[in-house]
This record gives sequence, structure tokens and C-alpha cells, in this order.
Amino acid sequence: MFPDRKFSSLKRGALLASAIALALAALPAASRAEVREMRLRAGTSQSDQHPDYLGFKKFAELVSEKSGGKIKISVAPGATLGTDVQMQANLQAGTQDFMSGSPVTMAGQIPEVSVLDLPYVFRSTEEYDKLMDGVVGARFNELMAQKGWIGLGFTNNGFRETTTKTKPITKWEDFQGLKIRAIQNPMYLELFSTLGANPTPLPVSEIYTALETGTVEAQENPLPQIVFMRLFEVQKYLSLTNHSLNSVVMLVGKPTWEKLNDDEKKIISEAAREVTLYKRDLVKSKTGEWLESVKKAGVTVNEISPAERERFAEKVKPVVEKFSAQVGKDFSDMYFSELKKIQSGAN
Repeated sequence: MFPDRKFSSLKRGALLASAIALALAALPAASRAEVREMRLRAGTSQSDQHPDYLGFKKFAELVSEKSGGKIKISVAPGATLGTDVQMQANLQAGTQDFMSGSPVTMAGQIPEVSVLDLPYVFRSTEEYDKLMDGVVGARFNELMAQKGWIGLGFTNNGFRETTTKTKPITKWEDFQGLKIRAIQNPMYLELFSTLGANPTPLPVSEIYTALETGTVEAQENPLPQIVFMRLFEVQKYLSLTNHSLNSVVMLVGKPTWEKLNDDEKKIISEAAREVTLYKRDLVKSKTGEWLESVKKAGVTVNEISPAERERFAEKVKPVVEKFSAQVGKDFSDMYFSELKKIQSGAN
């Protein structure tokens, strides 16, 4: 008896469909029809030698690789697309796709970000990384999403240090009367005022000239900025005050994110996670090298003794308390509770 031709045909069709489905499932996401060709833009205010830029270049390479070359990302360094605040607005408007910058510059829209840079809170960069990989980072992602930004990962550029022209900083009293450039952020301005300094808010692009002309005699930044902005040419001392951690966040604008399908979002998310880990390792591995380059340039480097660091922390405690209170008790309690768990080894 011959088999039913119709049944055989249907069976063969079903088997063929199954084979195709299995083959498609085995293919990388880049080869699937769901991933479309697109050109996206990323920006950072840092130079093309800075970890923020290098991280973005790595991100662009990974996205291109994972998408089979379909998704291309151009990266603009040196504030080409604007300051951090301007780029944040670009992302909200959909005129720019990605950026990397300091979360503290979002304080006007998200007051809670101020706690990230509070002085003498973190003892190591590892504490920060663990905190931002947990419920605290998740909460910040929720707050950013409400304002039109999707968080792709938190990194840092190490601790902020102080450079001066006339004398090193060895104790908090050395800040008294010092004309220092500070971030245009209420917490930083109050921090240096509390130490007795005269903080002057200036954009990053004006720091070198301000130091060169004597408009200010000191500034504070993490080592990558000090090195790549060549501030060692106009400063004589580098004091490792480690007064706050320089947090960084990588963002994609919500308008861009909502245009992506699930496969494209997966590619972006996976690449971003890889780059987050890459950049954290990069900063840690390069810190010693950056420090040596400053010394070779003729700058005198000094550390702050543990006893003096405790005196610094005690002096600026009112700043920590004031800005912690401003973000609300619930958020502040959650933030410091999670940090305490990490510092006690509970996490």
C-alpha cells in the first residue's frame, strides 16, 4: 500500500520547517532578520585617551561584532556633542543615542545622585562596584528611566585627588583660603567651603587656563583627568586626598531604546555589561601607571596619613549628613544600609 501523498507532503513540510527553525535558533543574533542596519551616535566629554572614550570604543566594537556589522556606533570625544548636561538633554530629545558621564551632573533632575560622590563614604572602588551592581544601582536605573535615560552600567574613574601650585595638602587645614576649581554642584561647593577653601565653579574645558593664569591655584579630579588634561604642566603638587569617588554612568536615551526590538536590545545590553567590567579593570590596572607619569613630569606626590584622613572625614561629616537628608530618609537609609552590608562583608 502506497503512503498517502498528501500526508507525506505535509510531513516533509513540517520536518523542513522544524529544520529551518532549528537552524535559525543556532544562528547568532546578528544573522537573524530581526537585527536591522542602523547608525548610532555616542559621546563623552573626555579625551580620546581617557577610559570613558576607550570604553565606548570597545562598546562600539562589541556591538558591531554581535550584530554582524549591522549596528554601527560612532564615538565623539572631548565634549564634541556637548557637556554632560547638554548630552543628557540630547538623549532625552532623541538627537543623540549614547553618552558616558558623571551621574552627579543629573542632580538637577535626580537629586538622589548626589549621594554617589559624598566625601569619605567609600573605602575602595570595589565597594562602589558591588553597590551599583545591586539594588542601589537598580533603583538609580528606575529613577533615570523616569527622566528619559536607560542605564547601561556604572563604572568609576577612581578617587578624586587634589592638585595645587604652592603647597601640598597634608591636613584639612591646608585647604583654608585656597582658591580651588570645583564642579558646579551644590555638594562639591559646600564640601570645599566646609574645608575653608574658596571654591570656584568652572567647566572642565576652562580648568587648564584657569590654573595657568592664576584664576584658581588648585583643582580636584581623578587621575585620568589629571593626566590626560596635562594638568601636571601647571601644578606642582598632587595630594592623594581620596575625598570622593568619581562615579560614571553609561546611558542610552529612552527614545533610542524604544525604537530597538528585543534582539537589538539584547545586543546592546550584553555589550554594555562586558564593557562595564572591561572599564572597571582598565582603571584599576592603569592607576599605577598614571601616578608614575605624573611623578615623571616633576610633580611632587604625597599621601594623606590614615589619622589625617579620619580628621578629614570628621570635618566634612555635616556635608554628608546634609545631602543625605536632602534625598529623603527612605532612599538615604536604603543606600547606606546596602553600603554597610558590603563594608561588613555581608554581601
